[in-house]
Amino acid sequence: KSIHDLLKDLDIIERASLDGAETVRRVQEFSRKRVDDKDFTQIEINELVENALEFTRARWKDVAEVKGITVTIKKDLSSLPPTQGSASELREVFTNLIHNGIDAIPQGGTISIKTVVEESTIVVKIEDNGSGIPAEIRNRIFDPFFTTKGVQSTGLGMSISYGIINRHQGTIEVDSTEGRGTTFTIRLPISEIVQTEDKTAKLELEIKKKAKILVVEDEEEVRNLIADILTDSGHEVITASDGNQGIELFKEKDVDMVFSDLGMPGISGWQVAETIKGINKYVPIAIITGWNVDLEEEELSNRGVDLIAMKPFAVQQVLKLVQEGLKL
Repeated sequence: KSIHDLLKDLDIIERASLDGAETVRRVQEFSRKRVDDKDFTQIEINELVENALEFTRARWKDVAEVKGITVTIKKDLSSLPPTQGSASELREVFTNLIHNGIDAIPQGGTISIKTVVEESTIVVKIEDNGSGIPAEIRNRIFDPFFTTKGVQSTGLGMSISYGIINRHQGTIEVDSTEGRGTTFTIRLPISEIVQTEDKTAKLELEIKKKAKILVVEDEEEVRNLIADILTDSGHEVITASDGNQGIELFKEKDVDMVFSDLGMPGISGWQVAETIKGINKYVPIAIITGWNVDLEEEELSNRGVDLIAMKPFAVQQVLKLVQEGLKL
């Protein structure tokens, strides 16, 4: 493959991995209703549709060809204005609907995807010419844990998709005829794009400020990854494989900032933060976790924590946390 193709494949892998992490996080907080849009950014719906097709290519092309069947993808993507939303969430919805379409045509068939603007609303239609949904269960497909796929499915896919579209102030509808196929229609409002400053350029200037950072993480791969990110940016890094070692190193070294994993054997990240703050209350501490930490800022401060780093994290996220910590 050419370098361009390899970079494209790596980009798809990275997006899929990060989207997977977001999916896990949403399942963790499934019992809580999310209505906020604080994580919304500028998105291009057509780009997200193309991403979803790449994510599902293995099923509608590679696996289908091995089985000797043909799945035809028809795209009719109109020019759309950018809008505000969560890219990972909407990619999940489109990916889920494409997978459902593939399930509906086990002997092969056609999946059509159309995007258009109607009355200041972005409309996405995903249609298959498969077996259709029986009338008696059509009204239940968005119910949590309802599935027709047996033990291979959790029954959360359509329910989560419904919740995501609802959080985007949109609607999702299904129209199906047995023996003729199913069409899902998603309508999303066109949100005003808020112009923001060039944070990347600003961050590059701020990164010039260097620091001595203690990284406390029991997983070697994660510990080395964080250390590499920080070292490559010119920071001096000290690493510890558990909380007790981290506390002892903090006592011995002149540290500017601490990154500590939350869940570790022995003592937890909370205990590390509280102990270190007891030694020097001015050193900023960032907790690293893959779990959703839903605590108020005051409660975090009371536990000795200044910042939260959610796994998996991008390079820029880690560097941004450092700069935020050094400003405290």
